[in-house]
Amino acid sequence: MQTSSHPKPQTTRRRRWLVSALAATAVGGLVAVGFGALAQQPASAGPAIPAAANFTSWADNGKDGERVLQLVRGDVPVVGAFVSGVVKTDTNCDPDAEGISHCHNVIGLDNGGEIEVIDNHAMMSYACLAPDQKVSLAKVDANWITAKDAE
Repeated sequence: MQTSSHPKPQTTRRRRWLVSALAATAVGGLVAVGFGALAQQPASAGPAIPAAANFTSWADNGKDGERVLQLVRGDVPVVGAFVSGVVKTDTNCDPDAEGISHCHNVIGLDNGGEIEVIDNHAMMSYACLAPDQKVSLAKVDANWITAKDAE
């Protein structure tokens, strides 16, 4: 009696269907995990608060007219030196899911320079930097400066 080494056509179709179903399930699982990881990102995805800040939440940035600003473009003199400036623009102020705004400001410096900063703050608690507002700026490090309302 001779046996056949080839599977029956019906068995081959079942195997193909099973392999396809398993592959689709695996891909679907990977996609679900990927979306789950995205959903777990913090809503603000804002920068870490620098060590020099006197607050622990961006919601408190701006209290008593003092702010910590993220330097995006330009430069302020050496650490500890103050320079005065005037706010030129205030844009991109829509709050994130946590209620924190990441406003972009351009500030003209009295020494003729110009900087661009991001003001991470809770607009409902502390107002944005406003065009024509005078500020006193001090460099904290390469990425951060402090701004105080000038009198």
